[in-house]
Amino acid sequence: MLKNTNDINDIREILLALLSNSGTLAGISLALVGILNLKPLTSKLGVFADDLFLFSALGFVVVCYLIFFAIRLIHTPRIVYWARVIDFLFLGSLTMQVIAGFLTVYTFI
Repeated sequence: MLKNTNDINDIREILLALLSNSGTLAGISLALVGILNLKPLTSKLGVFADDLFLFSALGFVVVCYLIFFAIRLIHTPRIVYWARVIDFLFLGSLTMQVIAGFLTVYTFI
């Protein structure tokens, strides 16, 4: 998380912000997969970038699911743990999306 907090209201706000961002980024990742499939990919880097976009979209969907799960557990002591797991998965999916974006630009140049 951007800030290390144990306050339930702060964690709830962070989770809701991540929920919105994850849904949007999952849609963007899937749209980029569709756009990339319009042009036949001949290089291995292009195929790898396509796979990274797919896995990042899957990661964002998993983050959305875990956020719904965590919001139901908001008043339990384990919420800090779940918030960190969700934050880690979000960061991993975002990193995959950024790497795939660089690979996509590299293959089109």
